[in-house]
Amino acid sequence: MFATKGKVMWILLIFIAIPLIEIALFVQIGGHIGVIGTLAEILFTAALGLVLMRLEPHRNAQDVRAALDRDASPASPLAHSALRLIGAVLLVLPGFLTDALGLLLLVPPLRMLILARLLLRIKTVQTRGQTQGQTRGAVIIEGDYEPHTERQDNTDTPPTLPPHPPRSGGPENRD
Repeated sequence: MFATKGKVMWILLIFIAIPLIEIALFVQIGGHIGVIGTLAEILFTAALGLVLMRLEPHRNAQDVRAALDRDASPASPLAHSALRLIGAVLLVLPGFLTDALGLLLLVPPLRMLILARLLLRIKTVQTRGQTQGQTRGAVIIEGDYEPHTERQDNTDTPPTLPPHPPRSGGPENRD
């Protein structure tokens, strides 16, 4: 429960911090490049983001098709496509920080690094979850077995079960 509260607090902090950082960057950078330069940068990166968003499905289809032609998994092209699309969305959002993050997500070596770290994180969480699952409510069933040997008689009749011993107090034991 506390871990969930911690994650919610981080998300809330991010949603509060990003607009404050964007406002500070608008004041600082806007003071150096002026209003026209600031508006031109915002409009240019928004247009670039929209173009990338429109082209991404076609590029994604080509990358997935190429991976399948090589008999490779389409997971990597799909992950790269998702990060490129997130980068395009960040470019559409007005602000210098979101534009910088969006442009960074368009750099292939940086995407590879991000995906490698994300995969490592997923494996760590998955391993941790499996380890905790084994120690908490794991059900262990013990039993014996006898190896099955081939029947000596070569008949086609199925094996029969041995007869049950009579139950005490049942109808068989009545006088």
